[in-house]
Amino acid sequence: MKNNFIVLGLGMAIMSCLFGCQTKDIGSDLGIDKINWPTFMQQHDMVFDTLPSRWQEAPHFGNASIGSMLYQADSTLRLQVFRADVHDHNDDTYGWPAYSRPHFKIGYFSLHTVGQLTGCNWKKDLWNAELTGTITTDHGEIQIRHLTHAEDMAIVTELTPSEGEQGFYWTWHPEEARSSRGKMPENVSDIKEYAKKYGSHYAKTLKLIKPNRKGNLKVKEDVSVWIQDLTAGGQYATAWTERKIDNTRSHIVSIANSYPTSIAAESAVKDVNRFKKLNIERWTKTHRDWWHSYYPKSFISIPDKSLESLYWQTIYRFGCTSRTGRYYVDCSGIWSQGGPWPYTTTDWNIQCGHWPVYAANRLDQGQELLNRLHDNKEELIKAVRPIEWQKDAAYLAHEVASELSGNREQDMRYYDEVGNLPWTMHNLWSQYRYSMDDNMLREKIYPLLRRSMNLYLHMVEEGTDGKLHLPPTYSPETGVQKDANFDLALFKWGCYTLLKASKRLGIDDPLIPQWKNVVQNLIDFPVDRNGFRLGSETTSSPDHRHFSNLLMIYPLYLVNIEQKGTMEVLMKSYDRADAITGLSAMVQSHAGPIGAALGQGDQVLEGLKRQQEDLFPNGMWYNNPCLESSLSMANTVQNMLIQSWTDPSKDESGPIRIFPAVPSTWKDIEFRDLRTEGAFLVSAKRIGGKTEWVRVKSLAGEPCRLKTDMVNPILVEGKAIFKKLGNGILEIRMEKGEEILFVSGRKQ
Repeated sequence: MKNNFIVLGLGMAIMSCLFGCQTKDIGSDLGIDKINWPTFMQQHDMVFDTLPSRWQEAPHFGNASIGSMLYQADSTLRLQVFRADVHDHNDDTYGWPAYSRPHFKIGYFSLHTVGQLTGCNWKKDLWNAELTGTITTDHGEIQIRHLTHAEDMAIVTELTPSEGEQGFYWTWHPEEARSSRGKMPENVSDIKEYAKKYGSHYAKTLKLIKPNRKGNLKVKEDVSVWIQDLTAGGQYATAWTERKIDNTRSHIVSIANSYPTSIAAESAVKDVNRFKKLNIERWTKTHRDWWHSYYPKSFISIPDKSLESLYWQTIYRFGCTSRTGRYYVDCSGIWSQGGPWPYTTTDWNIQCGHWPVYAANRLDQGQELLNRLHDNKEELIKAVRPIEWQKDAAYLAHEVASELSGNREQDMRYYDEVGNLPWTMHNLWSQYRYSMDDNMLREKIYPLLRRSMNLYLHMVEEGTDGKLHLPPTYSPETGVQKDANFDLALFKWGCYTLLKASKRLGIDDPLIPQWKNVVQNLIDFPVDRNGFRLGSETTSSPDHRHFSNLLMIYPLYLVNIEQKGTMEVLMKSYDRADAITGLSAMVQSHAGPIGAALGQGDQVLEGLKRQQEDLFPNGMWYNNPCLESSLSMANTVQNMLIQSWTDPSKDESGPIRIFPAVPSTWKDIEFRDLRTEGAFLVSAKRIGGKTEWVRVKSLAGEPCRLKTDMVNPILVEGKAIFKKLGNGILEIRMEKGEEILFVSGRKQ
């Protein structure tokens, strides 16, 4: 099915015009020219020469709140529409979130053409985030332009028909407001079986779900609106109209959601009425301006043009799925297809799904995750069990809806899975480290990280060996483990991080002695011939897909290649993980950055290719979809090009490592403005396997150390003071806002 689209290759003609308008500093002599973004992005457009026949092939669009995709279904062209925050609002007495607070599919529009569909000539224009081209039938053709507006809640499809297709029309097909998770208890007789599987307390407390009443259609003048009221409160609504200018008919859709009020229909209709009156050229420009400012935040170019195209398609998907004030990256992004997971899963998906945003210099795409946890802090506190621990702890349930509500007893299969909030806190810590926003650290991250570690402090015990141990806990996808490496790593990392944060913020926290005790006396990570074990009594599984037992390698770096005597256990762990077959996309989501952390560029590239081959033709993956396992490829590429991790046990940061895991076949590489810990923007170029130049800009005035293979690096721009520490490391003093440029001595 991969012939349903063609990713344009990089020809010599395009190569010759990628870089225009030279800068007027010394960088011009080094080939550091201004990027011609429209031309560069054009080579990564997706071209469709046949109509996609399923959502796994469909071009898709979004603005981190609503979204769309287009594909043929039977004899019609389907426009499927989505809204990320639409879900039910029952409490846990109606079951865990798959049943009580499931995400709902919205519905779709069908385009009925006069003739039979015969094909298409489409281009998914990344630079403008639009679909353009023609739909062909045996009666003629229809020119199409489609977009989900970057800022407004509008999905717009402009159609200009030939003479034989003047009579096309649209129909609306709503989805039922019902969980897509199977085996929902529908009768009192079902409760016993439900309680047996999800928790004995449900035998007394479970209430049968009250079905949401059917939606209803209302038409006012030329605007139609489908209204779906929810029994538990709230409402969502889809409104649409058509606007005709000359021979072009514009189908305009808006989707609104409200809770606990029922004002979505009013809002959606109001939006559609506003949109149909706007000047289409100015409105389109607003949409394009957002995307044109989004892409240039960073840049990469690698020799493998197929992977490069997948990388930029991935960066596009981040712009569609996550943004401050809208939504975060959850399992399916905004394009949920229902399936067995109509909720946010917190034991891997949200963590992995956000890994690429930090180095990509797209912190706005990571900020909403932080805001969501901070804004719903009280829900995380109420989730703690036993209840008496709520006074100082917090807990993130395995399955949640957008407001993160739930509790440790909502799904007893995961009662002992206590590491999900600490793991998510590492993402929040990255949001801080890549921005160095101390107010964010003080107000939003430190208090919640402290509570997440307090849950462990309530559980930790001193053993007969004099070491600190955790009771058996649940390691994701493997079950309950004694001294689970998953939780040991998170516990140790969290305590190290709280010690650093309290020092940074000048907080004399009374828990400092306990955090120091943990990092000094917590049991060593259990190891055997396969590397890091699942726990002290269980070896790693050859079928494990999440590698939660390897968090100490990545992303926590508690065990790393710069520590003496670690390489053997690191390589055994990586080889065990990388060798796993099956769900390659999920496997490589974590195995890839682990290998990059060990400098294994050639092996990482092989895994990255397996991940690419496992994706659907449109770059998505699995049946929900599980978007994180496609988005994560960008993280692996970034870690091959640049790393800025810090050993949690050390006080100093960095260094920023340039080209630390480059495959031997990648001779010519360039990146611009990748962001690092310490809030630096870094650019570099490699020609013929050698680093030619590195440019660094300090956004926060933090201490900077740079590790590069440049021969005799020479400072040619900027006035920074630096010294060579050996092993290719430079120590640099930079002021906030200062920018410097190093070139290889062999250039002189």
